[in-house]
Amino acid sequence: MPLADAPLPATAIEIEADVDLGVTSRLLDLLVTHDRFPRRMDLARDGRTMTVTMSLPPAADNGGRLLAKMRQIPGVRRADALADAP
Repeated sequence: MPLADAPLPATAIEIEADVDLGVTSRLLDLLVTHDRFPRRMDLARDGRTMTVTMSLPPAADNGGRLLAKMRQIPGVRRADALADAP
């Protein structure tokens, strides 16, 4: 299969943020706006910190623009692409 015809890989993202309804709401709004609703999403809480891990459908930019916008959400401490999508 030519490289141009190869399927795009899924994008795995991990976000660390404050436990705050505003963070969760803005994150979901961003996903809906970019039409990138996760195939899978896990949420873990440790005190006042939540960690969200998600697997997003493939996209041409591999999540780069989405990650940049996630990092701008107030309360988000870290938003990183993971090596492999779950």
